[in-house]
Order: sequence, then C-alpha cells, then structure tokens
Amino acid sequence: MSATLQEHIGYVSDAVRTEAFRQAITQAVKPGDVVADVGCGVAVLGLMCLEAGAARVWGIDCTDAIEIARETAQRAGFADRYHCVGESSFRAVLPEPVDVVICDHVGYFGIDYGIIQIATDARRRFLRPGGRVIPGRITLQVAGVTSPDCRAKAEAWAGPDVPAAFHWLRDSGINIKYSQLLDRETVITGQSALGTIDLNAEIPDAVRFDAELVAVSAGQLDGLGGWFDCEIVEGVTMTNSPLADRPIRRPQVFLAFDRPLTVDEGDRISVSVSIRPDAAVIAWSGRNCRTGEAFRQSTWRSQILREEDFAPKGTQIRSLTPVGAALQAILGYVDGRRTDREIEDLVLHNHPGLLPSDEEVRKLVRSELARSAR
Repeated sequence: MSATLQEHIGYVSDAVRTEAFRQAITQAVKPGDVVADVGCGVAVLGLMCLEAGAARVWGIDCTDAIEIARETAQRAGFADRYHCVGESSFRAVLPEPVDVVICDHVGYFGIDYGIIQIATDARRRFLRPGGRVIPGRITLQVAGVTSPDCRAKAEAWAGPDVPAAFHWLRDSGINIKYSQLLDRETVITGQSALGTIDLNAEIPDAVRFDAELVAVSAGQLDGLGGWFDCEIVEGVTMTNSPLADRPIRRPQVFLAFDRPLTVDEGDRISVSVSIRPDAAVIAWSGRNCRTGEAFRQSTWRSQILREEDFAPKGTQIRSLTPVGAALQAILGYVDGRRTDREIEDLVLHNHPGLLPSDEEVRKLVRSELARSAR
C-alpha cells in the first residue's frame, strides 16, 4: 500500500492534469451517464464524473489502489454510485453497458503504458454504441536531444565502475527506453509530430511513423526525446512536453543512439519509429541526410533471452515446474467447504517436498486462493 500511496499522490496533486481532466469531464459526461473508470487507481477521475452528474461509475483496478478508491468514494458520499471491481480490466465483466470509458494510462511517450490495449478492449466490451473513450487522441512528438545525463544512463553498463565482465550488457542498455525529465536546453532540433492515435477507432497491432527533424544548433545528438500531446476531448488538451509552458508532471522518454550523431545547424535528420504496443516493443532509426550517419535501435535488443525463447512457437514440450505442480494441487482442494488453513494443511500433508519450506507452501496457497478462489 505504501508504494501505491507514493505513486498516486503524484497524479492526485498534479494541478495541471486535474484541471484538464475536470474541464474535459464537465464537457463530456452528461447527467445520467454510466461510466467505466478503467485502471481507476484511487478514483480521482471517477469521482469527477460523479460530480459532473454521472449516474454510476464502475471503478476497475487490479491493484490495492481499489481499496483506497472504495473508501474514498464512501467518505465522499458516493458509496451507492461508485462500484469497485477489483480485477484487471481485461478480465472484468460489467453488468451493464456504459456511456463513457475513461482511462489515464497515458505513458511518458503517450502509448507506452498499455492505453491502446486497455482502451480497445474496454471500447469493444463495455461501451454502448455512440459512447466515447476519454482521452480521445494522443499525438506522439519527438525531437533530437543532447544530454550528458541521458548518455551516461544509456552507457551505464560500460561505465568505469562496472566490472569488465559485465560490459557486454552495454548493447542491451543502449536499446532500453528510458524515462527522463528533459528540459528545453537538451532539445537541439525542432520537434516533430510522429502521428496521432485515435482511441475511439480501431488501431493496428503495429504502427510506424516517419518524421524529419531539423537541427537548430550544432552539437551531438545523444538520442531522441519523446513525449505526447493528448486531446482529452475536443478543445481540452494536456502534454508532458519539456517545451510547453504548462506541462503535466510526467517524465518524457529518451531513446538513445548507439553513438552520438554529429549535426550542424540546419541538418535534416530523417526518423522512423515503429511500435508494437502488444509486445511493448519500440524500434527507432534515422539518418543525418547531410553526412549519411545513421542509427537503428530497438527495445527488442534490450531483452535478455533464454535458450527456449529461440525454439519455434508451439513446438516445445512442457512439464510442470514445482510451483506449477503446487498450484495444480491447491486448486484441486477448493470445494466450497474447506477453509484456507485446511487447504494449506492438506497440501503440506499430501504433497511433501513440494517446495523447499513449509512456510513457502503456505504463502503460495494463500496467494493462489486470494487470486483464484472466492
């Protein structure tokens, strides 16, 4: 719970974000509407919807934030109208269609916190015909940045304090998507809009965007900075751009180049960014049109793969791990009559040596019963 409190205080206390969503909700939510607050967290957006006149809000969240949402709604006098669903939105089932789906899973780069998959699933399963998803549109922005801090972060595995035996991990580190607080001084090209994602429409499984950046001063580009412009509803926007006068308090992303790219003022850098949201993979490439210097990176190259990951899909012969065998045994004892403690005792008695210690078995039983039984 402490981690949840630390995370969500940033959302709740961000006055720019709160103001933008309140304005959008006042415009979009009509008296009597039913709302699905997907990934609701502590319910800040759902409560705004109720204050705007929504008849009911279904708050959906699979973390312990749902308990804060439940208590907060009760204390605010909305216990009969804010209904909590403690489940992943992909598994949640609502008893009625909704007029509005609202979700603030807008990541540092706009779509890198699962909002495409979440909004698509919620729109297909929860939303009545003619309903709307909020936010509506996310535009991805990029620019070239120069930053010793960013370069040091990307090169960390090859740093002088890292034992040489681990320097091979530099290639993985260079291909990580980093969250970073950028500022105006780090941006040495004009920004360019890569493209816009419409969350109220069907979105392909993979998208590719092309853009051209123009250097506004000479220097070395360490990589791309990425951020978003989000149209919550028509006429109401928010952004985390380091170039904005009133950004929300959310970091940007840094996508490193393998080596710094030398540019002169006026140089044009062609850029391509490909994204597979379902696999959380981003690939970025580009070229200085004057010098021909080029780069090509991908978060796929940051993955540490196991030998079995290279096996052809669908051909591997599977057998249960000790934990898998434990889970199979646990659920076999759930019959609607036994208590948790009785199930723990049965698993320990009938499956000796299932895990290295009895306490680990009991922890596993409690966890699986909380997840899979009621």
